[in-house]
Amino acid sequence: MKKTLGMAFLLGLLAACGSGDSGGGNNGSSAPNTVVGLVTDIGSGARLAGVTVRVVGSSQTTTTDSRGEFILQNLPPGLVKVDVEKAGYAPGHGLAESTSSAQAMLIALKKEGAEQSYNPTQARTLFQRTEAGPYAVIFQPNSLNSTDPNLRVVVTPLDPTKEDSALPGDLIAGGASPTPLGAVTFAEFSILDSQNRRVNLKPGSSAIVELPIPPELCSRYNIGDKIHCYAYNPQTGRWEDFVEGTVERSSVDGTTPVLRASIRHFSWYGGAPAVQDQECVDVEVRNRFGPLAGAVVTARPGLRAVTNRLGHAEITIEKGVPVNFTATKTYTDTFVDNNGNLIPKPGAKVIDIGRVYEDDLIGLDGKNYTRTPGPCPGASGQSVRPAATNPLPIRVAPAPEGFFRAIALLQPGGLVMVQLEKGIPNADGDLEDAEPASGAKITISDNAGKEATLSELAPGTYFANNFNVEPGKRYTLNIDADGNGSIDGSGSAFAVGTVAWSNLSHGGTYSAASLTAAWSDSGSAQPGYSALYQVSFQRIGGSGVSDMAFYLGSERSFQPRAQTDPPTPLVPGTYTVMLSAFSGALSGGYLDITDNITGIGMQGQIYSLQEVDPITITLTP
Repeated sequence: MKKTLGMAFLLGLLAACGSGDSGGGNNGSSAPNTVVGLVTDIGSGARLAGVTVRVVGSSQTTTTDSRGEFILQNLPPGLVKVDVEKAGYAPGHGLAESTSSAQAMLIALKKEGAEQSYNPTQARTLFQRTEAGPYAVIFQPNSLNSTDPNLRVVVTPLDPTKEDSALPGDLIAGGASPTPLGAVTFAEFSILDSQNRRVNLKPGSSAIVELPIPPELCSRYNIGDKIHCYAYNPQTGRWEDFVEGTVERSSVDGTTPVLRASIRHFSWYGGAPAVQDQECVDVEVRNRFGPLAGAVVTARPGLRAVTNRLGHAEITIEKGVPVNFTATKTYTDTFVDNNGNLIPKPGAKVIDIGRVYEDDLIGLDGKNYTRTPGPCPGASGQSVRPAATNPLPIRVAPAPEGFFRAIALLQPGGLVMVQLEKGIPNADGDLEDAEPASGAKITISDNAGKEATLSELAPGTYFANNFNVEPGKRYTLNIDADGNGSIDGSGSAFAVGTVAWSNLSHGGTYSAASLTAAWSDSGSAQPGYSALYQVSFQRIGGSGVSDMAFYLGSERSFQPRAQTDPPTPLVPGTYTVMLSAFSGALSGGYLDITDNITGIGMQGQIYSLQEVDPITITLTP
């Protein structure tokens, strides 16, 4: 296997830190007003070199090195805001505190959507299709501050149920008593002229955006519901420009529930209602030597906190919503020897990092961790409640050598299978020289405390039998790729139920003008369940757009319409009709589905799939 980039993943950055003391040591940890950063691709987890990093409000600029790292020194005290740019990616933004010791800034970038041409004198709807539905922007003529007839529009969707770490800034609102915001749906809108300059709306003008509700959140919102919307302001590092959007049917496909709202300028934009039902969670950060003091802990949605001398901190989160917790501690002028000890070395830098993904805060040992209704009493993390005897553990440890990709299948009835590979990611994020990855520790758990550890049946193939995977339940996979106790990647999906047609049968005859195809899913009886359904109608012998209809979405019915403009009933004839259901990430088909197993140095897919045998029907006028 090639070693060029794989070894670079380890060198000098994500390492187990600490000396022999219980607080993790402090050799080299004091670097006042310094921020050490790491920029990765949210889709692949790969580190990104050559990324431009600019400090907002300052002339200080730097570029990530071959390991995706950067360092900012001699910063003024307080909140540090940066803009991050790389060709082919949506604009990124990062935040960190400049304090008496070095801090970490972890920034994930999302590859931008496809460029679409636009003449600003026209009224037009442009959209980007995803597995959640079409993300759209609706322009009015002459509403942009440019007369260039050759504008390029880029819509970059972001599903916070999978890609929350790519959201810029802290997803909070308010001042002295910040309130977490519940992430619903987001996108970044970039308008560029022929000189590659960014274009925006004229003062007083607006555009309409439509952002699909992610499938896993559809059950929480109904048509007509109001959702608070915000735009990210890079100058302040806050989500601002509050407006109220409405859940409606997509104007593009007429079916998908979308958040429709007015936008006054183009940037990161999305729906994020204030969290009303909050909980305070106690966490404990440890490295291999014991509790780690001075670690910065973040959660989305939520606030930062710093661990006390016992390695404890408190985080305010939204009750009942899966959360990604990240813990970091930064050291400068230091490197890690083969025994994990910090050794002084001018110019070196190390970031301890650990991540835990919790589905309803059920821990890896199946226990409920300490949480109290309401927000935490303080954001500093220094006043942890004495009663917090069962904290949520976050283990920091070295990142794995190399890069891992996992494919995981959930099959109702008891099958859980994972294939884990190790290799070198190319520019597209695919592995080269891939080989089976042995020795991993992989667990699967539901949101009620049931858990199983997968066994390695063959190199890189892990299997859990008799786990009793139940249709409609959500399952979370945690992967410790190198077996060192730290979770390197995680993801979740629902187990899809048995799917069957409700009103179609093989050999049946139906009116094309009035037909609404409908189906059932046994998993829908479970609260919060969500799946995506693919349906296709293809006329036997037909080849034109009037001979086919296609649906992808979370509804369990749709009206088959030809893919004409405007849509029309299908032409009479004999059709082959196909139906399948899936949850999670699934490659192939009509879309490039976003990976849902993520981590630094890790990417992959966990999914559940059910397919219905094709049927043949006849359509009459």
